[in-house]
Amino acid sequence: MSANTVPPETIQSIHRAIAACSQLPGHRIMVVGDIMVDEYLWGEVRRISPEAPVPVVHVREETTQLGGAANVVNNLRKLEAEVELVGVVGLDDLGNRVLAALQRLHIDSQGVLQIAQRETIRKTRIIAHNQQVVRVDRETVQPVADEMQNAILTHCIERIPMVDAVIISDYAKGTLTENLVQTLIRECRRIGKICAVDPKVKNCDFYIGCSLITPNHHEASQMTGISYDRDWRVGLQAAGEKLLNHLVADAVLVTCGERGMAVFRPDTPMQIIDTVAQSVYDVTGAGDTVISAMTLALTAGLGYMEAALLSNFAAGVVVGKVGTATVTIPEIVKAMRVYVS
Repeated sequence: MSANTVPPETIQSIHRAIAACSQLPGHRIMVVGDIMVDEYLWGEVRRISPEAPVPVVHVREETTQLGGAANVVNNLRKLEAEVELVGVVGLDDLGNRVLAALQRLHIDSQGVLQIAQRETIRKTRIIAHNQQVVRVDRETVQPVADEMQNAILTHCIERIPMVDAVIISDYAKGTLTENLVQTLIRECRRIGKICAVDPKVKNCDFYIGCSLITPNHHEASQMTGISYDRDWRVGLQAAGEKLLNHLVADAVLVTCGERGMAVFRPDTPMQIIDTVAQSVYDVTGAGDTVISAMTLALTAGLGYMEAALLSNFAAGVVVGKVGTATVTIPEIVKAMRVYVS
């Protein structure tokens, strides 16, 4: 894009975000939430099954990646943060593989508990010709037992003073209870730490008092009961402001797909950030990238609007990749520089 078509104030904000990228490495972030594994079966379709009108995928490669809250820490690690993960996995082979992967990435996993009779969550995606054909979920979603909840909470309270920010990554798979989330938010408030939330609609009230929440536009609509049918922008503004007021949050960032993002702050008009994605191959994990990049940018000293700009460029890079992808600092800097050149 030509810099001539970008408002001068946006260019200045992007340049400040570029400068702040050198301050991203080294900050310590604790991620608490539902740990998963993303499994991919890559192949091609050559024919339709004679048994049913479905494609037959000839698998040529299988890969696994950290997913859910574990993908958030993976994103943060790629952004050169120091990271620790808190959550649960099964006492099974897949759980062991998650712990081994965290160790290889130099991610602190002291807060990851293995639980017998609990299956490590796995999402299997079958990809043919770079298009997702079907997803198969294997998961345990009942709440974690009280004893484990207390162990998680005790660990988090001990660690919060030693981190720069906490990210709550909620997929409603049983790790996060209202008491756990509210206690974490209150403790972060008490000692002045950022507490950012990637939410699940049904747990909306869990997040009251958080620093930042990052729903997508569908989630914001469902959380508030406000439809965008008549006028998308008017509906989005009403939903964002209602969510901000209900949660008494410092900021709400609503991601809006091809329409970009909207930032809501107390006593501030809604601010729209246009999408910068040049092509979209896969949105899997894009929300994890957004909350990772934005939280890290806030710890590096950027304001909410400039942190949102940085996260928008990070997401723009990630959706141009297939699968649960991550982004590096040089990739973000390059995208921002190209945009204003």
